[in-house]
Amino acid sequence: MGAPMARRARAVALGGWLAAAAVACATTTREARIPGARDDCEAAASQVANKMATAETFKALGWCDETGATALAAAWRSLPADTVRLRTFLFASANLRDARIFTAAHATAIDSTRRARDRAAALLVLVAQVDSTATVTVVAASRKEVWRAQLARVSHPSQIPGTKPLPADARVRVNALVRRMAVGVPAGAAGLRDPLGVAVQAARLDLQRQSVVGSR
Repeated sequence: MGAPMARRARAVALGGWLAAAAVACATTTREARIPGARDDCEAAASQVANKMATAETFKALGWCDETGATALAAAWRSLPADTVRLRTFLFASANLRDARIFTAAHATAIDSTRRARDRAAALLVLVAQVDSTATVTVVAASRKEVWRAQLARVSHPSQIPGTKPLPADARVRVNALVRRMAVGVPAGAAGLRDPLGVAVQAARLDLQRQSVVGSR
Protein backbone atom coordinates (compact mmCIF):
# COMPACT_ATOMS: atom_id res chain seq x y z
CA MET A 1 0.00 0.00 0.00
CA GLY A 2 1.47 3.39 -1.05
CA ALA A 3 1.95 6.22 1.41
CA PRO A 4 -1.00 8.36 0.11
CA MET A 5 -3.34 5.36 0.28
CA ALA A 6 -2.13 4.48 3.77
CA ARG A 7 -2.78 8.04 4.96
CA ARG A 8 -6.28 7.95 3.47
CA ALA A 9 -6.97 4.64 5.19
CA ARG A 10 -5.83 6.04 8.53
CA ALA A 11 -7.96 9.17 8.00
CA VAL A 12 -11.03 7.08 7.21
CA ALA A 13 -10.42 4.91 10.27
CA LEU A 14 -9.96 7.95 12.49
CA GLY A 15 -13.10 9.57 11.11
CA GLY A 16 -15.07 6.42 11.78
CA TRP A 17 -13.75 6.24 15.34
CA LEU A 18 -14.64 9.88 16.02
CA ALA A 19 -18.13 9.39 14.64
CA ALA A 20 -18.63 6.30 16.79
CA ALA A 21 -17.34 8.17 19.84
CA ALA A 22 -19.73 11.04 19.17
CA VAL A 23 -22.66 8.63 18.94
CA ALA A 24 -21.55 6.91 22.15
CA CYS A 25 -21.36 10.26 23.97
CA ALA A 26 -24.78 11.29 22.68
CA THR A 27 -26.40 8.12 23.98
CA THR A 28 -25.10 8.71 27.50
CA THR A 29 -27.68 11.42 28.16
CA ARG A 30 -30.90 10.55 29.90
CA GLU A 31 -32.93 11.95 27.01
CA ALA A 32 -31.13 9.63 24.60
CA ARG A 33 -31.39 6.52 26.78
CA ILE A 34 -35.08 6.63 27.65
CA PRO A 35 -37.50 5.98 24.77
CA GLY A 36 -39.68 9.01 24.10
CA ALA A 37 -37.85 11.23 26.60
CA ARG A 38 -36.44 13.62 24.03
CA ASP A 39 -39.86 14.17 22.45
CA ASP A 40 -41.37 14.87 25.87
CA CYS A 41 -38.53 17.22 26.76
CA GLU A 42 -38.76 19.13 23.50
CA ALA A 43 -42.53 19.46 23.96
CA ALA A 44 -41.99 20.85 27.48
CA ALA A 45 -39.37 23.31 26.23
CA SER A 46 -41.81 24.45 23.55
CA GLN A 47 -44.45 25.12 26.21
CA VAL A 48 -42.02 27.38 28.06
CA ALA A 49 -41.12 29.22 24.85
CA ASN A 50 -44.81 29.77 24.09
CA LYS A 51 -45.61 30.84 27.68
CA MET A 52 -47.87 27.83 28.18
CA ALA A 53 -45.84 26.09 30.88
CA THR A 54 -47.64 24.21 33.65
CA ALA A 55 -46.29 22.70 36.85
CA GLU A 56 -45.91 19.40 34.99
CA THR A 57 -43.88 21.19 32.31
CA PHE A 58 -41.27 22.31 34.83
CA LYS A 59 -41.32 18.95 36.60
CA ALA A 60 -40.46 17.27 33.30
CA LEU A 61 -37.70 19.75 32.42
CA GLY A 62 -35.91 19.02 35.68
CA TRP A 63 -34.99 15.61 34.19
CA CYS A 64 -34.16 16.78 30.66
CA ASP A 65 -30.38 16.79 30.63
CA GLU A 66 -30.12 17.93 27.00
CA THR A 67 -33.13 20.21 26.57
CA GLY A 68 -34.06 21.34 30.05
CA ALA A 69 -31.29 23.79 30.92
CA THR A 70 -31.94 26.23 28.06
CA ALA A 71 -35.69 26.31 28.75
CA LEU A 72 -35.26 26.70 32.51
CA ALA A 73 -32.60 29.40 32.09
CA ALA A 74 -34.98 31.40 29.90
CA ALA A 75 -37.73 31.15 32.51
CA TRP A 76 -35.51 32.92 35.06
CA ARG A 77 -36.20 36.21 33.23
CA SER A 78 -39.70 36.15 34.75
CA LEU A 79 -40.56 33.61 37.43
CA PRO A 80 -43.94 31.82 37.40
CA ALA A 81 -46.57 33.90 39.15
CA ASP A 82 -48.33 31.09 41.06
CA THR A 83 -46.70 29.04 43.78
CA VAL A 84 -47.70 25.68 42.26
CA ARG A 85 -45.67 26.25 39.08
CA LEU A 86 -43.01 28.15 40.99
CA ARG A 87 -42.36 25.22 43.33
CA THR A 88 -41.74 22.79 40.47
CA PHE A 89 -39.71 25.40 38.59
CA LEU A 90 -37.35 25.92 41.53
CA PHE A 91 -37.08 22.18 42.09
CA ALA A 92 -36.20 21.67 38.42
CA SER A 93 -33.64 24.48 38.49
CA ALA A 94 -32.00 22.86 41.52
CA ASN A 95 -32.25 19.30 40.21
CA LEU A 96 -30.56 19.88 36.83
CA ARG A 97 -26.93 20.88 37.40
CA ASP A 98 -25.94 22.91 34.36
CA ALA A 99 -23.92 26.05 33.62
CA ARG A 100 -26.84 27.70 31.81
CA ILE A 101 -29.10 27.48 34.87
CA PHE A 102 -26.22 28.59 37.08
CA THR A 103 -25.60 31.66 34.90
CA ALA A 104 -29.30 32.60 34.74
CA ALA A 105 -29.80 32.24 38.50
CA HIS A 106 -26.60 34.18 39.19
CA ALA A 107 -27.79 37.03 36.94
CA THR A 108 -31.10 37.13 38.83
CA ALA A 109 -29.46 37.08 42.24
CA ILE A 110 -27.17 40.05 41.54
CA ASP A 111 -29.85 42.14 39.80
CA SER A 112 -30.97 44.78 42.31
CA THR A 113 -33.96 45.67 40.12
CA ARG A 114 -35.53 42.22 40.69
CA ARG A 115 -37.80 41.52 43.63
CA ALA A 116 -36.08 40.47 46.83
CA ARG A 117 -37.88 37.13 46.92
CA ASP A 118 -36.78 36.35 43.33
CA ARG A 119 -33.17 37.17 44.18
CA ALA A 120 -33.37 35.06 47.32
CA ALA A 121 -34.74 32.10 45.35
CA ALA A 122 -31.95 32.47 42.79
CA LEU A 123 -29.30 32.45 45.51
CA LEU A 124 -30.67 29.25 47.01
CA VAL A 125 -30.78 27.58 43.59
CA LEU A 126 -27.11 28.47 43.16
CA VAL A 127 -26.38 26.78 46.48
CA ALA A 128 -28.28 23.69 45.33
CA GLN A 129 -26.32 23.71 42.06
CA VAL A 130 -23.10 23.16 44.02
CA ASP A 131 -24.65 20.91 46.68
CA SER A 132 -26.31 17.74 45.38
CA THR A 133 -27.91 17.07 48.77
CA ALA A 134 -29.91 20.31 48.68
CA THR A 135 -33.05 21.34 46.85
CA VAL A 136 -35.25 24.44 46.85
CA THR A 137 -38.91 24.63 47.72
CA VAL A 138 -41.48 27.34 48.41
CA VAL A 139 -43.19 28.14 51.70
CA ALA A 140 -45.80 30.68 52.68
CA ALA A 141 -44.12 33.79 54.08
CA SER A 142 -46.23 36.81 54.95
CA ARG A 143 -48.89 39.06 53.50
CA LYS A 144 -46.18 41.21 51.99
CA GLU A 145 -44.13 38.47 50.36
CA VAL A 146 -46.81 35.79 49.69
CA TRP A 147 -44.10 33.15 49.22
CA ARG A 148 -40.52 32.56 50.16
CA ALA A 149 -37.95 30.15 48.77
CA GLN A 150 -36.43 27.73 51.24
CA LEU A 151 -33.44 25.42 51.11
CA ALA A 152 -34.24 21.81 51.97
CA ARG A 153 -32.07 18.77 52.57
CA VAL A 154 -32.78 15.58 50.60
CA SER A 155 -32.05 12.12 51.97
CA HIS A 156 -31.54 10.59 48.53
CA PRO A 157 -29.92 13.07 46.09
CA SER A 158 -31.55 12.91 42.65
CA GLN A 159 -29.68 15.74 40.93
CA ILE A 160 -28.56 15.02 37.37
CA PRO A 161 -25.86 16.75 35.29
CA GLY A 162 -26.77 18.72 32.18
CA THR A 163 -24.61 18.85 29.07
CA LYS A 164 -22.74 22.00 30.14
CA PRO A 165 -20.70 21.56 33.34
CA LEU A 166 -20.70 24.23 36.03
CA PRO A 167 -17.88 26.78 35.94
CA ALA A 168 -14.73 25.47 37.62
CA ASP A 169 -15.01 28.26 40.20
CA ALA A 170 -18.75 27.83 40.79
CA ARG A 171 -18.45 27.33 44.54
CA VAL A 172 -16.09 30.32 44.86
CA ARG A 173 -18.57 32.47 42.92
CA VAL A 174 -21.47 31.44 45.15
CA ASN A 175 -19.44 32.25 48.26
CA ALA A 176 -18.54 35.66 46.83
CA LEU A 177 -22.18 36.31 45.97
CA VAL A 178 -23.29 35.46 49.51
CA ARG A 179 -20.82 37.99 50.91
CA ARG A 180 -21.96 40.60 48.40
CA MET A 181 -25.65 40.11 49.10
CA ALA A 182 -25.08 40.15 52.86
CA VAL A 183 -24.15 43.83 52.65
CA GLY A 184 -27.20 45.87 53.58
CA VAL A 185 -29.24 42.93 54.88
CA PRO A 186 -30.94 43.90 58.16
CA ALA A 187 -29.42 42.45 61.30
CA GLY A 188 -31.17 40.62 64.12
CA ALA A 189 -34.89 39.88 64.03
CA ALA A 190 -35.41 42.23 61.09
CA GLY A 191 -33.07 40.08 59.02
CA LEU A 192 -35.16 37.01 59.76
CA ARG A 193 -38.17 38.77 58.25
CA ASP A 194 -36.27 39.84 55.15
CA PRO A 195 -36.28 37.29 52.27
CA LEU A 196 -32.72 38.16 51.27
CA GLY A 197 -31.57 37.99 54.89
CA VAL A 198 -33.06 34.53 55.34
CA ALA A 199 -31.60 33.29 52.03
CA VAL A 200 -28.15 34.68 52.78
CA GLN A 201 -28.12 33.01 56.19
CA ALA A 202 -29.30 29.68 54.79
CA ALA A 203 -26.75 29.86 51.98
CA ARG A 204 -23.94 30.72 54.38
CA LEU A 205 -24.76 27.78 56.68
CA ASP A 206 -24.97 25.33 53.79
CA LEU A 207 -21.68 26.47 52.27
CA GLN A 208 -20.00 26.18 55.67
CA ARG A 209 -21.38 22.66 56.03
CA GLN A 210 -20.05 21.76 52.59
CA SER A 211 -16.64 23.12 53.52
CA VAL A 212 -16.54 21.01 56.69
CA VAL A 213 -17.66 17.86 54.84
CA GLY A 214 -15.14 18.50 52.07
CA SER A 215 -12.26 18.84 54.56
CA ARG A 216 -12.87 15.44 56.16
